[in-house]
Amino acid sequence: MALTSGQLEKQRIRQQSIIQIADLSKCYYCKSTGLKETDKFCPNCAFPQRGTQGEMKKFLWNIRNKKKLLEDQRKAINKARNILYILAGLNLLLGILMGIVLMKDASVFIACVICAIVYALLGLWSTKNPFPAILTGFFFFIVIITLNAIVDPSTIMKGIIWKGIIIYGFVYGYKGVKKAEELEKELKSIKTAVDLNIPDEVQELRQS
Repeated sequence: MALTSGQLEKQRIRQQSIIQIADLSKCYYCKSTGLKETDKFCPNCAFPQRGTQGEMKKFLWNIRNKKKLLEDQRKAINKARNILYILAGLNLLLGILMGIVLMKDASVFIACVICAIVYALLGLWSTKNPFPAILTGFFFFIVIITLNAIVDPSTIMKGIIWKGIIIYGFVYGYKGVKKAEELEKELKSIKTAVDLNIPDEVQELRQS
C-alpha cells in the first residue's frame, strides 16, 4: 500500500529526528573523546552515548529546558537590576524637587543624591556580582523605608503599592540569582570537551 504525501512527510521528519552516532568513542553532546565500549553514559557530561533514542532525546530536552530556565532567571536578575537604576533615578529626581525646587533644603538634596549614587553603584555592581548587589539593594531599601517611618510614621502607608512591587522585584531577582547559579553550575560541567584517555591531573594543567 502506497504511503500518502502526509505519511511520507511524517516519516521523513521521524528519520531526521533520529540521533545517529558514527563514532561511539566521541560523545555526541560534549564531544569528549576516549569513551570506552563499557561507557553507556559519557563520563564527562552523562550523555547516554549507548542509550536508547528516548534516553538520548530526553537528555537533550533536559539540557534545552535548563538553558531556557537559565534565560528566564537572567531576565529576573535584569528586572531587579532595573529596579536599582529606577530607584537611583527616582531619588535623584526627588532630591531636585524636594531639596531645590520646593523645600530648598540642602540636607534633603544631599541625602537623596547619596541614595541615588548608592543605588546606581549597586546596579553597576550587579552586572558582575548580582547576588550581593541585589541583596544589598534590598536591605538598603528596607532601611530607608524604616528610617522614614521612624521620622514620619505617616510615610508607612504612602506608596504602599509601589513599595510592595519593588520588594517583590528584589525577591524575584534574588531567587533568580540563586537558581541561575545552580543552572550555570550544572551546564558549565558539560561545556568543555575533554580527552578521557588523559589523566585528570594532566587535563587540569591544560585547562589552567
